[in-house]
This record gives sequence, C-alpha cells and structure tokens, in this order.
Amino acid sequence: MHEPATRTGRLTARTVLLVVLGVLVALSAAIGLTARPRLEHWLRTTVIATLERRLDSDVDLRSISVTLGPVTRISGGPLTIRHRQRQDVAPLITLERFETTMTWRELLRRPRRVDTITLTGLAIVIPPSPAEGVPRFPRSDEGRAADERASESPKPREDAARAPAAANRGEPPQVIIGRITADAATLVVLPRETRKLPRRFVLHRLAVRDITTDRPMAFETEVENPQPHGRIHTVGTFGPWNVDAPARTPLQADYRFVDADLSTIRGIAGIVQSTGRYGGVLERIEAIGTTAMPGFDLKVGGRPLPLSTRFTVVVDGTNGNTYIQPAEALLGAGTPIRVTGGIVKAEDRRGRTVDLAMGITAGRLEEVLALVMDGTPAMRGRIAVDAALLIPPGPLPVVERMELEGRFSLAETTFTSRALQAKLDELSRRAQGRPEDPDVARVVSAFSGRFRMANGVIRFPALRFDVDGARVELAGHYAVRSQGLDFEGRVRLEAGLSRMVTGKKRWLLRPFDGLFRRQGATEFPIHIRGSVKHPEFGVDVKETLKRALIPGR
Repeated sequence: MHEPATRTGRLTARTVLLVVLGVLVALSAAIGLTARPRLEHWLRTTVIATLERRLDSDVDLRSISVTLGPVTRISGGPLTIRHRQRQDVAPLITLERFETTMTWRELLRRPRRVDTITLTGLAIVIPPSPAEGVPRFPRSDEGRAADERASESPKPREDAARAPAAANRGEPPQVIIGRITADAATLVVLPRETRKLPRRFVLHRLAVRDITTDRPMAFETEVENPQPHGRIHTVGTFGPWNVDAPARTPLQADYRFVDADLSTIRGIAGIVQSTGRYGGVLERIEAIGTTAMPGFDLKVGGRPLPLSTRFTVVVDGTNGNTYIQPAEALLGAGTPIRVTGGIVKAEDRRGRTVDLAMGITAGRLEEVLALVMDGTPAMRGRIAVDAALLIPPGPLPVVERMELEGRFSLAETTFTSRALQAKLDELSRRAQGRPEDPDVARVVSAFSGRFRMANGVIRFPALRFDVDGARVELAGHYAVRSQGLDFEGRVRLEAGLSRMVTGKKRWLLRPFDGLFRRQGATEFPIHIRGSVKHPEFGVDVKETLKRALIPGR
C-alpha cells in the first residue's frame, strides 16, 4: 500500500529538479542576453582606450562580438589606428577582422592575458621619421588654424602637458598578448619625398609573440621580395615600439633567402641563395650576409659562372636605397671582385640606378671573358680592373644600359686561338730581329689602358700591349654583342726593318732602316678590323711612306 506513494514522491522530486534546472538555464540566458551587450561595449571601449594611450593615436573600432561560454569567443573589426591629429595620411594600422578566445579568468584578471589573436587583412604603414627640428607630424591647414586659436588662450606648463603621455608610456601593460598571427599582411614604408613611391612588402605567415609596447617582441615571417623575386624567411625581435617616430623602432633578425630568381631583373639570370643577419631601425637597416649562385649569367652571350659574395649593406627603409660597404665577391674559381657604392631610386624615372665602384686584383681573364663571349674565351691571363659602374633603370637589357669607365691591365696573357697566337709569336720574332728562331713561341703579352663602355660598345681612348721586342699603342672600340673590332694606332719594334726579314730582302732593306726609326725603334701605323674570332691586321702603307719620306711627320 505504501509503494505507489513512494513512486509519486520520486516523480515529484525529479520534476522539481528539472524545473529548477530549467529556471537556471532561463536565468543564465536572460543574464547572458542582458550582460552581453554591456560586455561588448565595455570591451570595445577598453580596447580603444588602451590602444590610444599606448600608441598615442586615434583608434576606431567599429564593433566587437562576444559569444559567451566556458571559453568566450571574441571577434571584431574593422579596426583603424591613425596618428594623433593627422587624418590626411594612411592609417598606421588597419585590419579587417580579429578573433580570439578567452576564459573568464583571463578576461577578469589584471593584467588581462590573451593567448592568441588571429588577424585578417592586416596593413601597417610606417611614415618617415621627422628631421631634427621638424614637428613629429606636419599639420594640415585646419590643424594649423586650430593651433593659432589655441595659442590665443593661456598655455599650460609644458611639463604638465607632457606628464600624462609620459606616465602612460611608463605604466605596466594592462593587456599581455601571447601571440598574434596574420597571413598576407602588408608593410608599407613611406618615403620622405612624397613624389617617390612607397616601399611595399607582403608578409606571409606572420607570427608575433609576447606583444607589448614596452619591450622587444619576437617575430617570424616570410617576406615576398619583388626583385629578385623570391621569399625571405626571417626570425628575430622587433620593438619596443617608438611612439614618437615609428620608423625608428628597432629590430634584429636572421634571414634566409632561398631560390631567388635573378631573371626578374632584365638582362641577368641566376638562382641566388643568401643567408645573414640584419638590424638597426626600420628606416635604416644594416645587413651582413653571404650569397651563392651556381650560375650567374649576364645574358649577353657567354656562359653562366659561379658567383659568391660576402657583403655589408645599409638599407634606407624609407626609400629602399641600398648602400654597399663593401661587398667581396668571387667569380668562377679565381677572380676576386670588390664592390662599394649604392643602388638608389632614380630621380627622373621609375626604377633604381646602380652606381658602384669596383675593383679586380689578380683575377682570371678567361673567367671575365666567359661571361660576355660565346665559346672558348679568346685570351687567358691575369686581369686587374679599377672602374666605376653606372646602370640606369630602363626597359633595355643590362648590357645596353650599362656605363663602365676605368682602367685595366692584363698580364701573362696568351691567346687561345692558335691563329692569333701564331701571329703574336711571329710579331715577337720579327720585332726582336729573329724571324726564324723556333724558340720564340707561346709568347706572353701585357695589356693596359683606359676604357669606357656605353650602349653596348667599349671604347678605348688609350690601349697598349707589349710582347717581347714590340709595343702596340691603339685607340678604338669593341662591340660587345657582335664582338666587332675597330682599332688604329702604331707598333714600335726593337729591330730595324732589315732584321725582320731573311735572305736577300734583309740586304735590300738595310739602307732604309733609318727611314722608319722613331726615337730608337722602328715604327709603323697599323689597324685592326674584323672580329675577335676573325681579326684583320694591317699596316697603313700610305701613311708609312709619308712618314718615311716627309721629315718630321
């Protein structure tokens, strides 16, 4: 008889428990519905106030959305951060959306801690720092008018006006962010001169850790480099953020540049591998590193050669100008090259001008020639060069834009062409008065002179080469692409005219030896025509006779 009553009690207790749970859920929902808008408003105002105080900027955050639960999801955007009282330039930071999650404990503790924030559509614009004595941000006409109105009212003490800002920068952070991630973010560095284009970089897989404004932050990213095209993987530290001059924010990092394609620069080719370290501030970065190219190609004929470098460069982040100080390169197996100078933005056109001083000491002539000549190099020997190189921007291949001027010398030079070497050996034998001596063979020569290259043509205002018994002095030009030769000058020989021949000719010419002697040597005007592969040597007979018959000519 008591069993039904017991069942009824159990059912009643269960019903009451379900009712209580339902009421609690309803109350939670009601509290959530009423608390969520207030929480979103509080978060939005807190984020704006914190960023404005820390970055000394005006902040606009359109909305924040909060999804409550054991782990609260927070998202918002768009977000815009502008320099204080400066609305006429691009914002310092813009992003389309941010998203993160926080526990209630993380949300309510001081300082608040955020584990990870994911950013979408991040863009950072760095203005140039002001010159000494120039206001941080030049004021617009409207801003200047406001300053004039303010100047008519009593001025507060300067130290009192600065006190809040200083206090804000020295106070402990209210929010500590563990990690920020963003993909396809952009970094734009504005030039000092408004007529020049800004520098724009795309940052892939950007990750920043330990984000605050009062100490360095660790970062890792891949930077998309336009020329030479490739991606630079870099890891380092950035900050603390310089509020007054963002361009002077310090950074230190290592980098690795893999498979950079030089063919994106018109007129050259090769795949570059580079590693190194850089540091400084955003507007002036010093980098120390190395590069390696298994096949550097000037694309003017020739063949690719290995090229490796060790360099120290300074990069002006506001305009991308690069100053080399210095770079030590090795072309092929044994041609050292030293380079100093700069790669700077052109004043009158789009692109950059290469302006370098370069020197080669005890290099291999055959390696230099291999870069610009098809087939086997025409000569072997040692080369020394002291020159200035200028390459203005433009659509033409590098060899046609290149301007090169300086001095050179060749030593221990021999010709790889048997025909050319045979002519040189014959010249030496006759110049020494030993026209049939077989021991005079494979003679070496020495070249020296001044040169100037422009529009693909190398002009030699003064060129000289020496072999045993003879000196040749020439002036003329060499066309790089066609390998054409056009030179005129004179040859001076130790022996008299009669000693250069054999048999009866020697006796017949002996009375005329004196007619062709000039300052202790036999002299003839000569010319060289044709091409490197098929040269044409000749003596100007008419001029020779005039010199012989007309005294003083």
